[in-house]
Amino acid sequence: MVRVQASILGWVKESKPKKRAKVAYFFQMDIPEIMLPDLKTAGPFRKNDLVSEGALPKEVWKVLLVRGAVKPYYIKPDYPRGG
Repeated sequence: MVRVQASILGWVKESKPKKRAKVAYFFQMDIPEIMLPDLKTAGPFRKNDLVSEGALPKEVWKVLLVRGAVKPYYIKPDYPRGG
């Protein structure tokens, strides 16, 4: 016996939240040291290093993107067969 969903609200409740694409960043230049908002330092980073988004605060990534020091690399979470 097959059940048929009668209410639209039931479909909304059953839907899974969409996974957001994860982001990593490629460094476009050598950066010896970065000063973080909490006055700690991070680095060194070399050209073509791939660094995950969680390694540095969002504010730092924004500044690096605006200045052209990094390029984003989007990682799709549900790629079939792993890659």
